[in-house]
Amino acid sequence: MGGRFSFARLLTRSLAVIFAVGATPAAPAEGWRLRVSAKLQSIYDAPAAARASVNAARFNAQGWVQADVHYDCSSQARSVISTGLSVSSSIRLAPYCVIEGWVPPDTLAQLASLEGVKRVSLPSYAIVPSIKASSPAATSASGAINANGVSILHADQFVSKTGINGAGVKVGVQSGGISNVKVIQQRSELPAVQVVLPADGAAAPAGDEGTALLEEIYAVAPGASLAYCGPATYVEYTSCLSQMIAAGASILVDDIIFPQQDLLSSDSPEVQAVEQLLAQNPAVVLFTAAGNYNGSYWEGPYSPVALSALGLSPMTCGTQTDNFVAQFDGDPNELLTMTQPSAVPVAFAWADPPNQNSSHFDLIWVNNDTHAQGCLSAASATDNLISQSVTFSGAAFKLYVATPDVAAAGKFFKLWIGGDGLTSLSKSTAGSIVTPQAFVTGAVTVGAVNGSDAVGNNIEPFSSRGPATLMFPAQQQLQVPIVVAPDGIRVDAAGTYFANSLFPDGNFYGTSAATPNAGAVAALLRAAYPSMSASQLVDVLTKGATQLGSAAPDGTFGYGRIDAMGALNVAISVAGNPAPPTNSTPTPPPSTQSGSPPTTTGGGGGGAIDGWMLAVALLALIRRRPRAGAAIPVIVPWRTSVLCGGSRCAPSWRAGRRSGPAQTQ
Repeated sequence: MGGRFSFARLLTRSLAVIFAVGATPAAPAEGWRLRVSAKLQSIYDAPAAARASVNAARFNAQGWVQADVHYDCSSQARSVISTGLSVSSSIRLAPYCVIEGWVPPDTLAQLASLEGVKRVSLPSYAIVPSIKASSPAATSASGAINANGVSILHADQFVSKTGINGAGVKVGVQSGGISNVKVIQQRSELPAVQVVLPADGAAAPAGDEGTALLEEIYAVAPGASLAYCGPATYVEYTSCLSQMIAAGASILVDDIIFPQQDLLSSDSPEVQAVEQLLAQNPAVVLFTAAGNYNGSYWEGPYSPVALSALGLSPMTCGTQTDNFVAQFDGDPNELLTMTQPSAVPVAFAWADPPNQNSSHFDLIWVNNDTHAQGCLSAASATDNLISQSVTFSGAAFKLYVATPDVAAAGKFFKLWIGGDGLTSLSKSTAGSIVTPQAFVTGAVTVGAVNGSDAVGNNIEPFSSRGPATLMFPAQQQLQVPIVVAPDGIRVDAAGTYFANSLFPDGNFYGTSAATPNAGAVAALLRAAYPSMSASQLVDVLTKGATQLGSAAPDGTFGYGRIDAMGALNVAISVAGNPAPPTNSTPTPPPSTQSGSPPTTTGGGGGGAIDGWMLAVALLALIRRRPRAGAAIPVIVPWRTSVLCGGSRCAPSWRAGRRSGPAQTQ
């Protein structure tokens, strides 16, 4: 304790010295507030005892708040800012240059006044979508892991025809934890997994959705190598992408959303950072879940109607009085229905330019039974977005988007509340894509079709529909989803945190279940055609998809349901792409029976090694040799990764970096 508080005092004094002698404020006394988010300002202004109550803020044991410091990307600013907070992660991919860490709230003014600082805000925290079952299953469904998915995707036919099972390809996954991955490995249902630790070296939050995603990928592409990273923030998400690329992953899969980020721009710094990584690594393909938000989202222009014309009194939120409300297809309010009282994420975004809020919207809700009212106000927001978790303790609520006057008439806005089977809106629209990586050029958004019937032709009612509307730098509509893949599949969740996420039939549902199936098929194709670029691979996958809509692409199925054999046939027909060699004795699928893993007399962890496995391993190493001139930016502090296999995990050290002790997952 004493050491930590000594460091706190030292850091606070260091900030004061830097502020006094080296970094003159770039604005008058209160000018720093122009660069600090409204929530961080409220923390700064609040008494110390009340600071922890600010919604969405996180504090450490010393009472320091976690913050993102956006800066001008200069080395000088980076050096000075880094001494002003306890750094947990950072990224420098211009224009997205952010140092993330913990800062004493009383020093926010000095920190924001340092030269080179552009903005200080709360981090964008990861949310892992997960469809909520009304009554979770007691046990997993019977049968082999992802058997329906493998069959619907024709992955078994691909492996049988080509003898190629993904060997030589690494798939990197970001999701909601792999706390009990070793439990699944001990049943021989997963191989070794390379675990890249979060940027601050801390263990990821407890959970096993990541374990489930890894199980799916292994069932479809049993020869592929697997890597995992568990980010807590968008800065960590982006650095995880870079780390897994550096570790050799060419297929990236995630089911995480960040609705606190810009939801209206195709060129936000967050989008540009991921686009840079993909451009610098043209073999890498990113698959991201479209989301489970259909029916819980509305977008359109603000069409105000006077409350007086409806026979209603003015409404208030904080100090603001509202006289007008939005119309939703002619209705003056939305009806929000809750399947159960819950805290759910809410995002409301409007088309003022990023970081230039000039509007005075209020989002107001009224409990249908108790008439109790709650609200979120945009009047004090420094950006064009308000996003936080809200607890709705009731079955139904009237929702109003309100303003004092009609100045915002015609302004486009987006409203998203919950989804994941917990919420529904009386009037909903397409467009429910609420995370910036889905706006990245080249990213493959994945919707879900119901695979529990072993056919997979029917879209899941919750699967987010497109197109996605963006307003900056110019209005455009993005094709989403790109493809669909089956959910409603079996994973082994016994003894893991994921057991309560299965539905009454024992299966795993949601676009989180669909996305790894799509990524695993891509791994099979990449193994067959290792020289394919990302764009070529996606082109083959979309052209080989099974069309399910009346036209392709559409906003429901995209180009269709991903299909390994369809993609293979397209690849074979492409000039310059020879057909993969046919293996008369294809690699058998992995065992999915419970039991102890094979043992080895060596010190490794994962199973016996025979001559065939050694040959496959050597081939994989040859295929993974780095390309000459490949650009992989180093954007995070030193760290180590962990190799999990069998009953133990061992550190995997990377040259040129150092880290504390490796952690097991």
